[in-house]
Amino acid sequence: MAIALYIRKDYFRGVTLSDKSAHILEFHYQGENVDVFEDGAPVFHLQYFLETKFKAEIIDFYVTDIRLRGKGYGSVCMIEILDQLSRKGVTLIRAPLGYKLAPVGYEGPAQYEVLMAGFYEKTGFSITGDEDAAIQILG
Repeated sequence: MAIALYIRKDYFRGVTLSDKSAHILEFHYQGENVDVFEDGAPVFHLQYFLETKFKAEIIDFYVTDIRLRGKGYGSVCMIEILDQLSRKGVTLIRAPLGYKLAPVGYEGPAQYEVLMAGFYEKTGFSITGDEDAAIQILG
């Protein structure tokens, strides 16, 4: 059973990254996928699953170009996407902290889980008691 959640398909948003530089990002929502572009080049991708109209789980997300990691793109994109989901009535977001294999560029799953926990906490999530997931209640 598919749950419909209508978010405006494409829109632009001005953001400021961690180095205080201003950028115009273009957000594209298609189903349960969000792709973000800057000057036509992809910078961020997020896939989520809507369990109910009010509860979503992040399946995967990443900054597309490894050279852009650590500059703030992930944080500003995640915060914007969570804001859009909140506006549509989603009240709970859950996300895994890691995967069995770490993505390219990381030493291993343990290093990646620590990095992900820090990222999620920075973007408003809380780490669950068993430390295997991050949860955020949207207002």
